Amino acid sequence: MMKQKADIVCDSVGSTLTVHIRGEIDHHTAADIRGRIDDMLFQRRPRRLVLNLSSVTFMDSSGLGLIMGRFSVMKELGGEMAVCDPSPETRSILTLAGMERLVRVEYSDGHIPPQPPVTQKGRSGGQAPRAPYNGAPGNPAPGNPATGNPAPGVRKPGRVGSGRKPTIRPLKKTEPPA
Repeated sequence: MMKQKADIVCDSVGSTLTVHIRGEIDHHTAADIRGRIDDMLFQRRPRRLVLNLSSVTFMDSSGLGLIMGRFSVMKELGGEMAVCDPSPETRSILTLAGMERLVRVEYSDGHIPPQPPVTQKGRSGGQAPRAPYNGAPGNPAPGNPATGNPAPGVRKPGRVGSGRKPTIRPLKKTEPPA
């Protein structure tokens, strides 16, 4: 029998259910954790769910799915959800996935540590975003007829969706073979 790599401990105070997750959250452990948390949610029907990730040593996309799934369940139940004290390992994946914009992230000591560095590597080959037009040579202005660029919001004639109505021709009648 394979040893589990994750465990949960649940505390319920008032209408808040706090779930402390310990160990690794990967595709092997996420299903078990999900089932156990959902059982508690449907038994106790809390108004607020807090997932404490301070003891999580590893988390992959299955962990993100676990969090988003519980977020959806709490939304269905009319409650709210937060992630509490994410470990450095989990915090970096939460930040890279943009989860902090969707799910509230709280810190028990009130201190919010600095964001882990996010590099541009992997985005357009690590290049910075293109600068807006500055009139420099080699950077054609939008709407410049010499370069063939239409003005912003103007379509080139003859392109699909240009606003021209298609020509409709009647079908030719053919006589059935005799």
